Amino acid sequence: MKVILIDSGTTNSRIRLYDRITSQVLDAEKIRVGVRDTAISGDNDHLKAKLSEGIARLLMKNQLAASDIGYITASGMITSNLGVYEMPHIPSPAGVTDFARCSKAVKLKEFFDIPCIFIPGMKNSVIYDSSDDAFPSINAFDVMRGEEVETFGLLKQLKVKGKGMMILPGSHTKFVSVDEHKQLLYCLSTLGGETLHALQKETILSSSLNQNLVESIDKDMLEKGFEAAKKYGLTRTFYHVRLFHLFANLDENQRANYFTGAVIYSDLQALFQTLGKSDDIQWFIVGGSNPLRKVFAHLLRYINQDWEIVEADDRQVEYSVVFGAEEIVSRCHELTSLIDY
Repeated sequence: MKVILIDSGTTNSRIRLYDRITSQVLDAEKIRVGVRDTAISGDNDHLKAKLSEGIARLLMKNQLAASDIGYITASGMITSNLGVYEMPHIPSPAGVTDFARCSKAVKLKEFFDIPCIFIPGMKNSVIYDSSDDAFPSINAFDVMRGEEVETFGLLKQLKVKGKGMMILPGSHTKFVSVDEHKQLLYCLSTLGGETLHALQKETILSSSLNQNLVESIDKDMLEKGFEAAKKYGLTRTFYHVRLFHLFANLDENQRANYFTGAVIYSDLQALFQTLGKSDDIQWFIVGGSNPLRKVFAHLLRYINQDWEIVEADDRQVEYSVVFGAEEIVSRCHELTSLIDY
């Protein structure tokens, strides 16, 4: 059976054609469209139209009809209020079966009436009286859409035991706590990736950093930026990048590594300040795209060489959405009442 998987984010969406029999991704379309377009235009017509065009291209390139597709799965921001079909976050802790039970299958004309299973995101469960001041407990709140699928997909491919932490860098760095039963306990988000790109594009640092930031990993400069942020704070360390450009014989890649090391220090500080005494972390899995995947893996080893750090490879990252969605959907089909088409 062939299926289609849609993973839609803030600015980009990826549509994959997957063969369940061979467990192979046959083709993919990356489209520069996401919920940001909905926020700007005020409606989701553009998002739906572009996703529909992407599905049509996949079908045409592979000489398939809509009737040849068993179903579509959709995860990520596509299930938000700015997406195509809104699904409420489910509360933590949550396992695969919880996401399956709360998913919903519908038919949309934009998706050629192929049954589409929308997978919800997750929110942290926080004991909170809405009449009280939110400030004391604000750090306990968090949400995610899409990273739950990636987490389950990486766990399926990377055999780890005990409690651990999934690290998924991107526009937003997502830390996902996983227990020994593969339940997702909570998530923690930062603006790490957006900070890197915003400062590179919109500040005086633009002239000191190249367009793509880190071209290759410079371990020494990553560590120096990490330590500088710890000692001098983030904003002063950012200005160091400008000073290196003016007074030091460092190239753009070295400066970018220093800059990135500082931002990752802040991300990891947020994680370690949040971890409770009961969080007995036995492993870290680092997913996401490079170079941030390699940056996080190196700096975690730099902090503590005794930790078990598992760095996913490119294929494991690519297939994380596929295998994660399939894990959830396989349980959806066991719940026949869910499929209301």
